[in-house]
Amino acid sequence: MSDFFQARLRRLVRWNQATLVVVLLLILAGGIVRSSGSGMGCPDWPLCFGQVIPPLVESDLPANYQEIYAERGYADTRFNALKTWTEYLNRLLGAVTGLMVLVQAVLAFLLYRSRPVSMAVSVSSSSALNGSLSGAGVSGGTAFLAALLALVLVLVQGGIGAWVVASHLKGSVVTLHLALAWVLMGVQVGLGVHLSGRPTQAWSLSRLEALSLAVWLLLLIVQLFLGAGVREAVDAWTPVYATDVFGMRVLGGVYLAHKNLWMLIMLGGAWLAYRLWTQCADAQARFWSLLAMASLTLQVVSGLWMVLGALPAVPRTLHVLLGSLALVGALGWTFRVLALHRAARP
Repeated sequence: MSDFFQARLRRLVRWNQATLVVVLLLILAGGIVRSSGSGMGCPDWPLCFGQVIPPLVESDLPANYQEIYAERGYADTRFNALKTWTEYLNRLLGAVTGLMVLVQAVLAFLLYRSRPVSMAVSVSSSSALNGSLSGAGVSGGTAFLAALLALVLVLVQGGIGAWVVASHLKGSVVTLHLALAWVLMGVQVGLGVHLSGRPTQAWSLSRLEALSLAVWLLLLIVQLFLGAGVREAVDAWTPVYATDVFGMRVLGGVYLAHKNLWMLIMLGGAWLAYRLWTQCADAQARFWSLLAMASLTLQVVSGLWMVLGALPAVPRTLHVLLGSLALVGALGWTFRVLALHRAARP
């Protein structure tokens, strides 16, 4: 029975990791849709121009299709094959994500049925996410609840996607759509850290370290939402070319806060990473910290690229993806350090 449980656990671990990658690809696809102005490439949902598979040329649509969509509240609708298929492929990737999360829930349920209580298992893997672990303390029940939550989030996300289209890309609704993707991403990371098992070593955090990590994670989340607020402001803003990195026209207080908060986040993250690497040899915690700090560094570079280049599409897309990767790293870092801290308890 133990070997049977371990086989199912390994399968779920691999599927969880693959699903997290697909969620990140979906966020990237959403960034491409946003930066390319393809959000209304399909003016209806879940169909696209009333079809399961949209046409390649405008002549395949009814001659009066613009009048039809004008009556539905979509004035000046014009078919653009590139924008339509960009949005359509984004939706297809969303459907693939939903299917993967569904399969993940089934695999988690099978894991729960094979051993519904906590037990010690051994998971051998060369992955940086699973290295140097005993695998003890994996609960099939906890894994199933997390996988079920991910499935619920995907279903809600589908409804929010329909709302995005119905609202004509209203900024606050788009931000909600992205935020829910971040929550889904966090659930995936939490599930993955849980499946990796109890650490073979321990690290007892001081109160200062624990508080600093919590505050740093909170500031990073605030920074991401400030970035979303800047994006909403940019949507209604005519770009003004910057003369230098600090000469860009300020888009209100939200931009000023977003521009300056990154310095505190980088300094705080560097200090926390230093404390981790000098006091703890846990491979998984180090991996997550490297992912977070590398992503944050590259995100700063993409931000400078946006400012100096007057908001070109490529760095705007990368900025969203790198921010999401930084959050993945920060959440994995936090979850793993908490597991190390619990392992230090008598």
